[in-house]
Amino acid sequence: MRNYSLSYVLRRVLSALFTLWVALTINFLLPRLMGGNPVDYIASKSAMGSQEYAQALTQQFGLDKGMLEQYLHYLGQLLQGNMGISYSIFPVPVWNIISQAIPWTLLIVVSSTLISFALAWFLGTLAALKKGSAFDNGMVGISFYLQSTPQFFVGMMILMGLGYYLGWFPMGHAMPSGVAKDTPWFHMIGPVLYHAFLPVLSMIIVNLAGRIVMMRSNILQIFSEDYITLAQAKGLRRRTVLSKYALRNALLPSFTGLMISLGAAVGGAITIEIIYAYPGIGLTIMNAIHSQDYPLIQGCFAIIAVSVVVMNLLADLIYPILDPRITLQ
Repeated sequence: MRNYSLSYVLRRVLSALFTLWVALTINFLLPRLMGGNPVDYIASKSAMGSQEYAQALTQQFGLDKGMLEQYLHYLGQLLQGNMGISYSIFPVPVWNIISQAIPWTLLIVVSSTLISFALAWFLGTLAALKKGSAFDNGMVGISFYLQSTPQFFVGMMILMGLGYYLGWFPMGHAMPSGVAKDTPWFHMIGPVLYHAFLPVLSMIIVNLAGRIVMMRSNILQIFSEDYITLAQAKGLRRRTVLSKYALRNALLPSFTGLMISLGAAVGGAITIEIIYAYPGIGLTIMNAIHSQDYPLIQGCFAIIAVSVVVMNLLADLIYPILDPRITLQ
């Protein structure tokens, strides 16, 4: 680990912990600042708005305590790995709800992220090598058009076209309805992938455009460097220059974007999950906000915060391994 110093690693870890603390503090405050009262909402749904019932819930949930006492209790529970009990699905633990939603989110978000990065690296490189051609102009034009198109619009058009009018794919949910609980998991692989196809396709199209433009710009910038000019002057073939010198260096800036995208993957894609009624973290967060379920909101955003901070820290520590020229002191 000659590219690292102990002081740098300690600084990065302490910085990550501080960032995580700030994120978790904001995570505690935001649900309480958005207005409304969760106990009034629950009482109106299950007890005809009874004030006695609302008062009992206030004491049971600890909402009658001061804000500082609630905050310290919240941090103490998180340090113990306890995210609390859901208000809206009482008395189900928050972690149980999140653990059921995370696999669905990871399936569509991680797969779409990896596929879109792979396609962007290929198409962006090809566009850069054919700079000024019809293919290059077409890629750039389509990319800028897709970047300006809202995510929900892309999702709805794909849903209407391939799901509603053509009927090639299911229009929502993660599995067929009426599936028996004792169905072997390997029998569900095909149906699960079939239901995930449209959400994954929507997210690939939405995320692909910006990554193509970024990769194309990286390749063009690398080809303007002196060491590429020297390699070409030596008579090396274009394929050798591309594979041995240009492509590896062009991929390095994209690595950070990939790690950040994977860290944010746990947060799901709220818009896409709502459009397709896909039972991931994004839809769980939206339902929790509507029902003012403080513990569930806090639990979901805590998982997202931890994922993003950890992936950013890993990106910082892995980068010198990918590029030995970098020394972190």
